[in-house]
Amino acid sequence: MTEPVFIISTGRSGSTALSSCINLHPKLVSLSEMILSVHYNFGISGEEWKGFEKQIWTGSEFWELLAQKEPIRLAPYEKKGLYNKEILYERTENTLFNEKTGLPAIASITLPHLTDEPDKLYQELEENVPAFPEGSLPQQYSRLFEWMQQRFDGDTCVERSGFSTDAVEYLIDMFPKAKFVFLYRDPREIAVAFNRFQTMKMGKAILRAMEEIGADPSDPSTEAEKLGSYRWLHPDYFELEQLHQMDMSYTELGSWISNSLLHAGRVIEGLPETQQHWLRYEDLLKTPERELERLITFINPPSASKEANEQWIKKSVVQINPKPDTWPELPEEKRSALEEAAGPALRYLGYA
Repeated sequence: MTEPVFIISTGRSGSTALSSCINLHPKLVSLSEMILSVHYNFGISGEEWKGFEKQIWTGSEFWELLAQKEPIRLAPYEKKGLYNKEILYERTENTLFNEKTGLPAIASITLPHLTDEPDKLYQELEENVPAFPEGSLPQQYSRLFEWMQQRFDGDTCVERSGFSTDAVEYLIDMFPKAKFVFLYRDPREIAVAFNRFQTMKMGKAILRAMEEIGADPSDPSTEAEKLGSYRWLHPDYFELEQLHQMDMSYTELGSWISNSLLHAGRVIEGLPETQQHWLRYEDLLKTPERELERLITFINPPSASKEANEQWIKKSVVQINPKPDTWPELPEEKRSALEEAAGPALRYLGYA
């Protein structure tokens, strides 16, 4: 099997658009938000990456990991105006998963990104993955990638997950010969984008409430009267306007983004040159043809012809939509706090 390629980013850096580009190539299998959506508890309270405590996995155990379901806690908020474009799975009365069943991580984004029939693909996986022979977690993922390549007539899997900057060493441990694309953006603009990212703000607000009052406001069974100032986060009393007014601290955001980018960059720069490719988001916007050509040359899908790659570049350019930076519009106090907090990454990546 061709070694996989991983796109590493903090999120809010053009990685979703890049996944859409990857998905247009006839020989690339675009696995959007696969691994980190499954290992969702990475980095929370210092926990190890979910699944790494086991040495040997049967096919059935590996499928249980992939198929684990989470309650769809955001659904009541979406009905009150919360915008969540990240979840691609469209829940209806006739789909496999809904608010009552919960939603497997791989079904929320990964499968509907690949096909218009995600339920069918899920059922095919359900039939095949449990039959995988015993192996380590990296071996099981390799078998899954190989199955995906055969299923979609591709020869290279490209996985992209937001927040993967904090987990890059886990991915290198799992796939030491894989290729890694480091997609980065001006940390100041990432911070502003996160403060517009409604689902992330919801997550931060819910975590803050849980830390302060010891109750989950997103759980419908939680008594709203016990939530105090966080009552607005309860599904029955949710107020979108309060979410809009909430700002995550630019000092905290800038510091986290800076540390995350520095960590990923320093890990990736230690790889052999043939395994690392640095892609500056602003360059992708400015000269998309050139950057996409550099990218596909680095990925180098074995069975793709020069003509196929050229056609892919032409089709992919339209997925890249330039947007002006908005961080300069921040009030002086917030901009100064952000620039000070993000300073190390700004200098490391050449933005200062």
